[in-house]
Amino acid sequence: MTQNPRRKKRRSMENEVIVSVILLYLFIAVTMLAVHHLQPAGQETVTSSQSPSHEHFAAPALQRQPPAPATATP
Repeated sequence: MTQNPRRKKRRSMENEVIVSVILLYLFIAVTMLAVHHLQPAGQETVTSSQSPSHEHFAAPALQRQPPAPATATP
């Protein structure tokens, strides 16, 4: 039996999910690139992260203070 070449191939649910995930990934990537390139040049990048590895991006109010030296109490 030969298949009719004019017959349209039906999209399976699996293919629709794959295409949807790829489109979502592309949308997120394009959005992140746009935000990166549209940020004003003079604006400083800050974060609210408490991670020590992000200290150089922290806002001045959120920067960690060095611990106070231990004092001996009589």
